Amino acid sequence: MDYFRLVYRLAGLLLIQLISGLVGLVTVIALSPFQNARYAMMARVMQVWGKLCCWMMNIRIHQVGLVERSDHGALIVSNHVGIVDIFVSAACFKMSFVSKSDVREWPLIGYMTRIANTIYIDRTRRRELAGMVQAIADRLRSGYSVVVFPEGGATLGHRVERFKSSAFEAVVQAESSVIPVMIRYYDAGEPSVACWPLGMPFIVNIKHLLMHPRLNVKVWVLPKVTGETDRRVFAEKSRVLISEKYQETGGSPVAKS
Repeated sequence: MDYFRLVYRLAGLLLIQLISGLVGLVTVIALSPFQNARYAMMARVMQVWGKLCCWMMNIRIHQVGLVERSDHGALIVSNHVGIVDIFVSAACFKMSFVSKSDVREWPLIGYMTRIANTIYIDRTRRRELAGMVQAIADRLRSGYSVVVFPEGGATLGHRVERFKSSAFEAVVQAESSVIPVMIRYYDAGEPSVACWPLGMPFIVNIKHLLMHPRLNVKVWVLPKVTGETDRRVFAEKSRVLISEKYQETGGSPVAKS
């Protein structure tokens, strides 16, 4: 049964990838002269893509709180445990991603991120940070939100790690705001099947996810952080809000029931 689930979900994801990729490609070509319209349309395409991927993988999302409608873009920051965070965030929010440069080469996800206005960064090359900050700031000034996982990599979900503050500089420059988001998965695993342990190959991690019967996830949209002039203050205030919600919901993201 597990392998049957793996096969039909993989086939479904490939079909979703194909259709969404074609729609995205047409959008990019048709709206290439109109940057703002392209950003808006691709944010919608990515949201539909995220919802379809979650539906195919039987990921059930319960969202607490909403991102307020605004003419100004916000930096949406979240804790990060694995690949599933990308699907869940895309399903919940109309936005663009900031992602590690190697995501471009991932099967399924890589192509969609390439055509979806994703801002890539190689954290080993410090000279790229200024370009990333400028790209995020421009996106925020244009009224479009951007999602970043400021822990800098996937964790096992045992705690919220220290946030890297570089991306928060874009919030300062754009005079925008930060929306902290807490994501918590519920399954019988320890750690959760949603986690991507260090050293586990991508193909093994996605195989475990595709074979898992059902994954419940709760997404909390926390109070907006605004008005700061120091990126480190933005980063720490956001981390504290997410960490406090993490503790409030039981510390461990795994529910045994």
